[in-house]
Amino acid sequence: MKQLISVITFCFLSLLCAGSFAQQATVETNLDRTELARGETVTLRIRVHGQQGGVQIDLEPLRSQFEIVSTRSASHLRSINNRIESWTDYLLVLFPRELGEQQIPALVVGNQVTEAFAITVTEPTATGLAAGNDVFLEAILSGDSVYVQEQLLFTVRLHYTIAGIRNPVFTEIAPDNAVVQMLGAPHQYEQLVDGVRYGIYEKNYVIFPQRSGELVIPDIVFRGELTDGSSNFVFRNPNMRPVTAFAEGYTVQVKERPTEFPANSTWLPASDIQISETWNRDITRLNPGDSVERTITIVANGLDGAALPPLGRPDIDRMNVYPEQPVIERMVVDGNIVGTRIEKYVLVATSEGSVVIPEVNLPWWDVKNNELRSSVIPASLIQITPVGGVFPGDEVEATATAIGGAPGNLMQSALTDELMSSARTPAWILNVMAVTIVLILAGMWWLWRRRQSRLLEQATPAVVRTAAYERDIAEGQERLAFADLEKSISKDTAQQLRIRLIAWGRQYFSDPGLHNLDDLAAHLENPEVLSLCHQLQASLYGSSPAGNNNAFEQKDRQRLLVLLRAARSSAVKQTKTDRQNKLFELPPLYRQ
Repeated sequence: MKQLISVITFCFLSLLCAGSFAQQATVETNLDRTELARGETVTLRIRVHGQQGGVQIDLEPLRSQFEIVSTRSASHLRSINNRIESWTDYLLVLFPRELGEQQIPALVVGNQVTEAFAITVTEPTATGLAAGNDVFLEAILSGDSVYVQEQLLFTVRLHYTIAGIRNPVFTEIAPDNAVVQMLGAPHQYEQLVDGVRYGIYEKNYVIFPQRSGELVIPDIVFRGELTDGSSNFVFRNPNMRPVTAFAEGYTVQVKERPTEFPANSTWLPASDIQISETWNRDITRLNPGDSVERTITIVANGLDGAALPPLGRPDIDRMNVYPEQPVIERMVVDGNIVGTRIEKYVLVATSEGSVVIPEVNLPWWDVKNNELRSSVIPASLIQITPVGGVFPGDEVEATATAIGGAPGNLMQSALTDELMSSARTPAWILNVMAVTIVLILAGMWWLWRRRQSRLLEQATPAVVRTAAYERDIAEGQERLAFADLEKSISKDTAQQLRIRLIAWGRQYFSDPGLHNLDDLAAHLENPEVLSLCHQLQASLYGSSPAGNNNAFEQKDRQRLLVLLRAARSSAVKQTKTDRQNKLFELPPLYRQ
């Protein structure tokens, strides 16, 4: 009972003493150092005596010249010779924003004011950046001078030697008058620096300046917590400590668009731009109503795909042009932005005649060689003739052959005709020329007949590769037709795949009357093949554009190929079985 009374008395006296000391609370302040290199932090300790509860501290005066990295507090109570002392420590970790002499202003703590301090921030030494430091930061820029809208690569690397970093925070990269994009996710790896193995945390950015003049990339500051890996899940890790790292920013000179670049063209600064075109079929000879698909691809090294200009819908005589939605992509290749723009057009021939597909000329600025360049697709010529008609090229060639010359000799032939039709030409000259022409034609005919006779004598049975619909049904053609089908099953258009299927079916079933997919499916007698053939026909004549590879999906193509292979394999096995059974077949008992 006496012990309980003593404890209660001690607690009562402690409360009285604490209350008396609270009335006499004093404030002390000190710094851990007054000189530091840029990128380092300074710790300001504010000790409030006789204060056990929380106290209000106005930190706003610090924020103009310092970044407050962390704040924490710790309360203490001790008794020495029956004298009770209590105090609270407030620790502020500050990061100076600028070089030179800085002032830590006086702060209001409760109803008291702290002491002001002066510190000096110096440039870091070259050796102090890495050697011996647990953590340091570096920023790397691809160049100090670029054109407006040119690619500028910026890399931030955090080096650390401790076991781990928690809660990493970097300064946001957001310079004025620029578009900033992060290239993928941050990378983590290890590297030896001056014989010390560092872990590296790397972030890559691409910056596109949008205005000429100076582009200021501000200083990069890292804040986080370091740990040696000895923490547990029950108690707070005593080895966790806040840390900062600093890397100087950059000032980049952004040059204006050169005056020699065409004023009416989209400004494209890049290290390389390639433009190409592909057609889904032969375009030299078309009939009215035929359609052909043109694909133009632009690949730019150093530009985003969204920065590449549309080429516009071309205006072509005797052709209706139907553009499709462009495909715009962006990739990162060897740390550089590579943009792609793909434009597709479906061209439908409307009337006969010669059609010129105009040239495509895309000017761009070579930032490596600092000169104007152009990527060009040359003009193309298409001949459109009615069904069953003679193409102009064929008529020229036939005329030239008939007079014993080349198409380039038509001009000379025209002059000769004019000479022969003139009244001034003597009759005997005309007779001699006529006899000469007859003799030449007769000699050419005799040589041709002799050559044909030799070819017939030396000819041996061989499999001739011809176009799919032109092959006659013959031994060995089925194998070639199926090989062509296997090659085209995954890459050709739906229209070409249909042709390959029908060509193979004609050879496989030896049926010259097989002209469509329904006939092929009926011969195979397989419901799944019939369904796949219907899907293929739907992709050709449905709402999807004819010939679109995506209309008849790859999985359906591969499934169709598997079924056809199974049918061929089954047929081969059945043929072998029939041959073996025929060898061991008994003769009839009675002759017929």
